[in-house]
Amino acid sequence: MAVRTFPAPRTPAALSFPGAARAATFGRDFGIVLVVVGAYFLVRGIAPTRVDFAVTVTDVLISIEKNMGIFWEAQIQEMSIRYHAVQEVANFTYAYLHFPVLIVVGAGLWFKDRQSFTFMRNVMFISMAIGIVFYYLLPAAPPRLLELHGTDLGFTDTVFGGDTSVQYAQPSMIMNEYAAIPSFHFGWIAMASAAIWVNTESRLLRTAAVALTVLMSWAIVASANHLFLDMAIGGAVIALAWWAATKIEARASRPAPREPIAMRRRVDELDLAA
Repeated sequence: MAVRTFPAPRTPAALSFPGAARAATFGRDFGIVLVVVGAYFLVRGIAPTRVDFAVTVTDVLISIEKNMGIFWEAQIQEMSIRYHAVQEVANFTYAYLHFPVLIVVGAGLWFKDRQSFTFMRNVMFISMAIGIVFYYLLPAAPPRLLELHGTDLGFTDTVFGGDTSVQYAQPSMIMNEYAAIPSFHFGWIAMASAAIWVNTESRLLRTAAVALTVLMSWAIVASANHLFLDMAIGGAVIALAWWAATKIEARASRPAPREPIAMRRRVDELDLAA
């Protein structure tokens, strides 16, 4: 993924606005994100349910992984859930770590440099638009649901299948169980990790950023919610969205073309004549 470098702001964001104006700007910026995220989940939730096709897509992805020699998800899950405590760590990570990380990283970027926050927001918005195309054209079943449709590959539904203290129920209007690709549990955590990486020189924070992506990747597989290819597609979507956001930002910051000097003089002469 192309690394976008963030220019250091001349004035820290925290000092750029007086208190009330800063609070209003912060509320507006995050309010826009909440509205767009809400609309995204509603549109995702009303995508047509094509169960047989979604299962077929997942079967094809599994066949590709087998041919590549990387179909290890069932084995990784089996080793991960031998101990209930480890299973619960995976479940909690998958269910509860996702949005808190995005909120904390987004808020941290906003107070460090609002331009960096806006860039990350744009990456997320673009990825949402791409994701919706997938949900409507190429739905896919998560591995945890395959047994329900006659394909038993050894996966266990640890989040929704009981024997867990995790409560991950979602309103029916936004629920879409056949939206496994792209995996934004992976993609958005990877996006947040990349945003941390390019906005700090701290080895500790950069290590934490990498650890977040590694932890979420493991939890996704250990809870049987996505295949490796689902995550790879999620990462590819983020890479594409990052590139597009970089182009948009470059175009927005490009100075307007200046009028030729002769043209400006002619305009000035006409103004004087008038």
